[in-house]
Amino acid sequence: MLNNKRVWIITGASKGIGKELLKYVLEQGEICVALSRSDTYDEEFKKYNDLLRLKLDIANDSQEIINKLIETIIDKYGRIDVLVNNAGHGMITNFEETSEENIHELFETNLFGMMRVTRAVLPYMREKKNGHIFNVSSAASYSQGPVAYHTSKFAVRGFSTSLSFELAPFNIKVTDVAPGLFRTSFYDKNSMKQNLDNHIKDYDNARWQNDFVKSNSNHEQPGDPKKLAKLIYEVSNSLNPPLYLPVGKDAISTVRTYIDKLESDLKDWGNKASKLDFE
Repeated sequence: MLNNKRVWIITGASKGIGKELLKYVLEQGEICVALSRSDTYDEEFKKYNDLLRLKLDIANDSQEIINKLIETIIDKYGRIDVLVNNAGHGMITNFEETSEENIHELFETNLFGMMRVTRAVLPYMREKKNGHIFNVSSAASYSQGPVAYHTSKFAVRGFSTSLSFELAPFNIKVTDVAPGLFRTSFYDKNSMKQNLDNHIKDYDNARWQNDFVKSNSNHEQPGDPKKLAKLIYEVSNSLNPPLYLPVGKDAISTVRTYIDKLESDLKDWGNKASKLDFE
């Protein structure tokens, strides 16, 4: 018996924001399905009876494999109420120095894997005419930065925006969560790729990547993942949840800079750009 407990699916649930959200949702008495490349349990999670942990390689598993995984969840619980597409990783190499193969791999993880999981879940949410999808993008989706990573996160925000339009008739909500700097292992070398595929000397005088990782890999970032988990849960209970949810003071500042730049460009060019209709 579910006893009105909601069923959550959280990808990338083995560490960082996903792990903290998993813990918080379980503590609220909800049912959680944790998807990650490892299906081993941390000791602290063994006390939870309403936890199902399944393996998912979001970058490489096919749509067919993911469909069967979601069917397993439906067979066990009968429904899916909340999907949190959290899995992803970083890459801070310059565009010219990054191979097309590695850009494809990044998009498979940060975007296409997310799309495959969403595609598998949607039929069951449509049937119930209810559900909430959280897509974790990044404050990077509102800012300038290394092409591969920032573009992948711009794409996630675009996916969230357009998906919300398509799903509105089915009462399925979409929220794009855009974190700034949160205290996780995201900037560790195993999570943040910075190896060059094609070294170009012209970039050596502006090689900012090493300093960036060094200053952000000491686990002293300002954002608290526990507080973020609590906020996501609060949004999941809202009758009017936001489509766009930048989180962290730095993310809010980044979005305001983005808006200011849009307004500045419209002020400078909007008048001319609006006078292009046929006479």
